[in-house]
Parts: sequence; C-alpha cells; structure tokens
Amino acid sequence: MLHRLTVDAFTLTPETSESAIGLKNLPTFSRANIHHRPGGLAVAVTHYMNNSSSDIIIVEDDGNAEQLASRLESLSHVVEPGRKLIVVGSVNDIGIYRRMISMGVAEYLVSPSSIEELVSAIEHVTHDPQGPARGKVLAFFGARGGVGTSTIAHNVAWCLSHEFQQRAIVVDLDLSFGTAALAFNEDPRQPLAEALVDPDRLDQLLLQRFMVGDDERLKVLSTNGLLRPTMPTSVVAIEKLIELSRQLADFVVLDLPHVWVNWIEDLLTTADEATLAITLDLANLRESKSLMEYMRGHRGSERAPHYIINKSDWARRARLNAQDIQRALATKPLASIPFDPLHFVEAVNDGKVISAKMRKHKASVAFRAIAQQLGKISQKPQGAGMFKSFLSSSAGKKVRK
Repeated sequence: MLHRLTVDAFTLTPETSESAIGLKNLPTFSRANIHHRPGGLAVAVTHYMNNSSSDIIIVEDDGNAEQLASRLESLSHVVEPGRKLIVVGSVNDIGIYRRMISMGVAEYLVSPSSIEELVSAIEHVTHDPQGPARGKVLAFFGARGGVGTSTIAHNVAWCLSHEFQQRAIVVDLDLSFGTAALAFNEDPRQPLAEALVDPDRLDQLLLQRFMVGDDERLKVLSTNGLLRPTMPTSVVAIEKLIELSRQLADFVVLDLPHVWVNWIEDLLTTADEATLAITLDLANLRESKSLMEYMRGHRGSERAPHYIINKSDWARRARLNAQDIQRALATKPLASIPFDPLHFVEAVNDGKVISAKMRKHKASVAFRAIAQQLGKISQKPQGAGMFKSFLSSSAGKKVRK
C-alpha cells in the first residue's frame, strides 16, 4: 500500500532522527510528504503556532512523566483536531504508556526509535478497524513478452477460488490486448479501460459492473478485445482500482503487461507478493536478473520477490537449465511449469484454464502449489466464501519493559 500522508517528525536523538529521515526512502512512503525537524516536542509546539498540522505528527521528548504530560498539553492547544500523534519518550514504563493513550496519544514508543518501530506505529494509527477487509495482492510480471505470465496468473487465480475456496479477482491490466476474459470464456460488456477514465467516479458499484464471471468466487476485469483510443493510464486510477478490488475479494491477482512505466513499478513494489515469470534463454536470464535486483532493492528482504520457470522443457533447446537461472538469481524458483502446448491449447479452445480441465496434469499440480504458497494457505477452508455485494452490504507497538 502506498501511503498518501503528510508526516512531521520532531526528533531529539540521532537514532530517531535517522529513522525519521529513512522513512522517505521506503517504497510505501514514496507518495508521502515527510518533513523532519530536529528539536523534539518543544519545537513542535512552536512550529504549530504558525503552521497547519500534518496528518501524522511524531514528537520525541526526554522529560519525565510530568514534564512530558505538560508539554503535550501545550501541543494540544496548537494542533488541529483529528491528527494522529506518535510520541517517542524516554520513560520506559507501562504506566506512562497508559497515561499517554488516555490523553489521546495514538501511539507511544520508547526513545530511541528504529525505523521499523516508526513504520509499525504509523501503520497502526492509520489502520481503520471498522473499515472493510482488504485482500492480498498477487502481482505477476514477465521478464519478457510471451513467457506465459497470463497463463500463470489465470491458473493461480482459478486454484485460489476452486481448490481453496477463496474469493479472487483477476485484474488484467493489459488494457488493449489482455486475454483474461478469453481464458475464462467470458465476454466483458465494457472494457476495464473505461472504468479508469475518471478515478473520482470509480467506486465498488461501478467496478462490479465491469466484472464478468458466473462463478461466485472468481471474477474477471479485462478487455473485450475491441480497439479504441484510450486516455493514458493514471497512477491514481490504478491505485483506486486495486484498493476497491481488495475490498471485494480475498485475493487480487494482477496480470501485468510487459511495459515499464511508473504504475507497474509501484505495483511490483507494493504488492503483497510479486512473482516474475521467465523462460530458459539468454534474454530472459539478463532481464530476470535485472528485475529481481530491482524488486529486491525496493521490496526489502522481508518481502522478497519470487520467480517461476515456465516452459521448463525448453532447457535442452536453449542450452540453459534451471541450475543456470538459480545461480544467476541466487535463489530457487517457486516452481517450474512443463511445456505442453498440445494440452494447454486444448484447454484454451475449450474456454478453460488447464487447472480446470486437467486437474491431475503436472502443470495443474504446480499451479495449485504456487497458489497455496503465495496465498499462505495451510489447508482447504471448510466453507465457500461468496463475493461481497455492494448493494447487500454497507459497503502498535507495545512499550518495552
């Protein structure tokens, strides 16, 4: 998720200052407006006498419990209502934590604060427990065109919905030539591109009008294949599309086109899981190495990207094998999908994904394992979840001791 927030951080210690400054370099805060000011709580009081308040205010103070409470009282007189206040204090005591919370402080951390603690605190204070549940985003991107990214994305979505009874939405973001609707034998009434023309108009009700699919657990957002002039895709429109989709499903499966634009970079960075599809040739080896390095650098070690080797039987022809790719990328593939054009084409001609037509096929078994691993599904749920209907529904870190 990309945070569109304004954040003011008033720090005292070098460690907390470094953490606050480091927020600017995190991908999830790339759209946030973050200002760092040294001087702590005292400077914050002076600053807000003549300036408007940010969405999130982080203040650090070195006073005892009484001094901290008194200074916060002064701050409350100059800060606009509704702002979220995170206090970094020197008193490590559960009593002061409870006192801060009772005063309206959103979160209390012990000084000095690490960047992980600040991120966790911001996530905590901006989370709305009364808001709609948000599904996981699984992004699939090809190292090159024609490597089978769409086939992988479609089959993983089918497995999530049919093998594991999860609500899934396939979002085909190749707005002109996408094949998601074709893969599931659907005919969209309106192409997805039309929903993105006016982001202000886009809501759950409108989005559901663009969805196709008789299956209650699997819906598709795609194009109908008719070419027409389209407006340039805006980052705001894509972000709103993904956020609305997350409110309607357990999983949002993104089938990303092979283009390199800012919204593709954002989705590969912020998706819950990002997976690269590659085949065994030198061009894929070069591109996959570059893309994996990019995603590792922007996603961090805790959210490492994955890759899948598709058409793995081509190794003999390309004189490359999985071990060559594994050495170059310094990690094992999530899965290897065998090359079987006869059965894959047969499934396409029947308007089905291969996982639906031939559930015991080696590729189907692999797709099922991919869905289970990316979805972090431990076992098959007992009940079958239904899609939320917009019409039928009203659609921190603890103190250290």
